[in-house]
Amino acid sequence: MPVTTIDYTAAAGASTTTNLDAGTYSVTQIADGLSIPKYDYIALTYVAAGNGVGEIQTVTYKTGGASGITVGALTLGYDASNRLSTVTRTA
Repeated sequence: MPVTTIDYTAAAGASTTTNLDAGTYSVTQIADGLSIPKYDYIALTYVAAGNGVGEIQTVTYKTGGASGITVGALTLGYDASNRLSTVTRTA
């Protein structure tokens, strides 16, 4: 089965390659996977303790300012070496 390869730079500048089975994801799904709708405000929270302490934990995107409507959010996870290990998008 053909494989789509995506190269990107992970935390600490380490190069990472991800292989996706062809047919599982379209090019649009890969490109738009973490896209966020239009927003005019971003709120950040930081990791208080544990893996990634001091790093960004959540990014919340809103329209209508600080008290506006949340249009998307990213939750970042870190491994035991405090390197970014996961990014999860929610609407």
